[in-house]
Amino acid sequence: MKRLIASCVAGSLAASLACAPCFAWGDDGHKIVATIATSQLSEPAQQALRELLGDETVADAAVWADKVRSDGQYDWIKPLHYINVPRNATSLDMARDGNDGKQVVSSILKYRDILKDTTKPKEERLLALRLLIHFVGDLHQPFHVSYKEDLGGNKLTIQAFGRKSNMHKVWDSELIQRRLKDTKGGWATMSADLRQSITPAELKKWTASADPAVWANESFSITRTLYRDAPNAKTGVDDAYFRQWLPTLNTCLEVGGVRLGALLNDALAPGSAKDLKGGKGTKDTNGGTKDAKNPKGTAPTTSPASPKGGNATPKQGELPE
Repeated sequence: MKRLIASCVAGSLAASLACAPCFAWGDDGHKIVATIATSQLSEPAQQALRELLGDETVADAAVWADKVRSDGQYDWIKPLHYINVPRNATSLDMARDGNDGKQVVSSILKYRDILKDTTKPKEERLLALRLLIHFVGDLHQPFHVSYKEDLGGNKLTIQAFGRKSNMHKVWDSELIQRRLKDTKGGWATMSADLRQSITPAELKKWTASADPAVWANESFSITRTLYRDAPNAKTGVDDAYFRQWLPTLNTCLEVGGVRLGALLNDALAPGSAKDLKGGKGTKDTNGGTKDAKNPKGTAPTTSPASPKGGNATPKQGELPE
């Protein structure tokens, strides 16, 4: 069952730089999104990418924006990782939530345009590339389109796998770390596993819109569901929660990678987009077998996007099966 998807945008942190910033996906998640993206690049786009990065790997470029967060000269980047939405809102409104362009949605558009402009200095385009890779990943992690007052789930304290944590951290890294316990080879193997499970129909669906505001609204739909169905204080996040939400976690990473790949093709080599093809099916890291009909392995009995089950019409931000 795949209904929830597309963007996972994790919680908005406080708009003020004085508030402790929150960064999406741990290193593993950002590297997975980036390497899924590079598998979708045309040869001209791959060449342009190599010329910009030099000896820097795509995986390293993907986490650069988090690695410099302790350097004061890059404080201007901090509010660009997320976008805040009012608690009572049901969708994003850029006129209301735009924060003078200092948020993740506008930043993706800004740095896409800089990367696309070959008259810009190489150093400026390299910075744009690093930020673009990172911010598209951010936008597909639940809780970066979220609420200012609780710093995108950072103040939602819970137990996770027997340790004190919070909901933002759970989706940042702890669910991925839990999956990696079942994955020999770490994040690189998980990335390859997810790439192989993407179907042609999904590629077409996920690249239907190149508008990051649309992606953000999809993420916000997921975020609202995660708040509504947050684990109680006693149960916390356990293996049952992990199994329930693993299909959504996997798809958030896949969608982010596919969309980043399409965006990089357009920015680095316009008109040379690769003929995207889905995977053929592969062994699931959780012991099951993926195929074109069930590429994510066994889904939970209750679909995360439709907690009560049934065949309801998809709501805004959900992708139909």
